[in-house]
Amino acid sequence: MKTVKEFLETYICKAGESIQQISENEWEIQKWTVRTYKTLGNVLVADEYDVHPPDEIIRLQLKPNSKKISLAISDELTREALRKGWLLQEIRFKSDGRTPDSTVYRMGPGIAEYERVRRLETMEADELLRQTLLAEIENSNVLFPFLFIQHIKAFVLESKDEESWGKEKVRKFTEFLIAYLRLRNQQSQMEFKEIGATYYKRIGGSKVFDSYRDDFISRIEKWIGAPISEIGVVSTGSIVPIYFTGNLTGRFSDYSFGTVHATTEIAVMDESYVTSAEILWLVENRAVLTRMAKELYFLSETSSLIIGVDGQVRGAHRKLIQQLCQNSSIQQIVIWVDYDAAGRIIARDLADLTEGISVRFIGNERNVFTTYQAYVEWSATVPEAEQEMTLGGPGEWRKWISK
Repeated sequence: MKTVKEFLETYICKAGESIQQISENEWEIQKWTVRTYKTLGNVLVADEYDVHPPDEIIRLQLKPNSKKISLAISDELTREALRKGWLLQEIRFKSDGRTPDSTVYRMGPGIAEYERVRRLETMEADELLRQTLLAEIENSNVLFPFLFIQHIKAFVLESKDEESWGKEKVRKFTEFLIAYLRLRNQQSQMEFKEIGATYYKRIGGSKVFDSYRDDFISRIEKWIGAPISEIGVVSTGSIVPIYFTGNLTGRFSDYSFGTVHATTEIAVMDESYVTSAEILWLVENRAVLTRMAKELYFLSETSSLIIGVDGQVRGAHRKLIQQLCQNSSIQQIVIWVDYDAAGRIIARDLADLTEGISVRFIGNERNVFTTYQAYVEWSATVPEAEQEMTLGGPGEWRKWISK
């Protein structure tokens, strides 16, 4: 806990300056040299400060180095804030050492100490959450996928979030994982909203995780390489469709060339899909999928199956692609996405699912790459573009798979 003088020396004084108290609530900014002394300004701030600021002061979101000419609070509250050390007023003089040149409000030592204590409390609370999550893993009687547990432990231990989520989002995800593990220990299947409801045990608890739902589900599905229903979350309030065209067969369904088909994450979990196709096209946009679906002769002659990932590789896509790579006669995989940062991420995620099968990446200059690294290096040298800008037709597509 800094004294007022220590605070002013840290945040108000510039190089070569010092601070000296001249009255109960007034301090003088001075600069001394071997032969001269100069008064550079005054600081109005209480010599003792309060560390319980009201919400109106907290909402100003002042930082140690921020300066405000005016404040969105009443004059009465401003005077109180100066008196209790929540704010300070810095007056800098002109070269004559007397005439005011600038007057600004800045964070006072009371706010700084409040923020310091709050940061410590938050750090302690976050550490408790992390340790609670690790304890839930150790105490669980459920056999989870190995990678799921490994990813949770890595998430707990990493100093910087791999998805670059903010602190509040990371905190909520930690609570979500704790809530999920506790509920999963009691029952094998659950609805998404049950997780928040049983954890918070209050009105509105079921909605706490709603705004994060898609991101949380996407991250877990990436960890397990499957729809989240594989670890017991059987309903998320929506059904994920997978659009495709070509030959696809399961225990309960059979699709062939002729149009665009759709299956769902629920079907992927219940089915064990196979295909007689030898070339698997993974495309980002529906327009590409529907265009290729019309070329029946091309699909049949090249033995192609086209799956659209709709701009995001969900767990259902991962599960289906892995099923086909493991159980079918796929000999080549063609990844064709938009030529932008998001497209590169999609391409990377898709390439990770290919189980060692030969992969080709399509560039928008009608060029083909056989490694992800070469594709990324090339894409950094060209303007961003969409797949549809170089859609081409069967003639081009044949060249890509025959090179």
